[in-house]
Amino acid sequence: MAELKIDTVIEGYIKLRDKKAAIEQSVKDDIAAINMKLVKIEEYLRNRAEAEGVSSFKTDSGTAYMSSSDYASVADWDAAFAFIKKNEHWEMLTRGVNKVAVREFIETKNATPPGINFGSKLTVGVRRPTKKA
Repeated sequence: MAELKIDTVIEGYIKLRDKKAAIEQSVKDDIAAINMKLVKIEEYLRNRAEAEGVSSFKTDSGTAYMSSSDYASVADWDAAFAFIKKNEHWEMLTRGVNKVAVREFIETKNATPPGINFGSKLTVGVRRPTKKA
């Protein structure tokens, strides 16, 4: 077997690397397009559920359901920490803020602690139908 020229090997390597990059970019573009469609479908399902006053749709094709998750983040660390320290709400303090403690504070005081962002996000999940035995 004849030994390959280094120039030929390097040229082949670069062509393969370029082809790989093109395929990866194509897949990224395809996935981005699919993700945009999924977001629009989730938005449609969320709007329909809200309009119909339901929390799920069970069909032969699968079930779409709404779920809520809380989030809390610090908008102004100095203000949040000063508030936590002054009022001894140490249960709110973790490496971030404790969303359960923040929610409890909001529910009892009807106010968001200073320096903290809090909200709930409604998400849509879709499951395949369960297989019947």
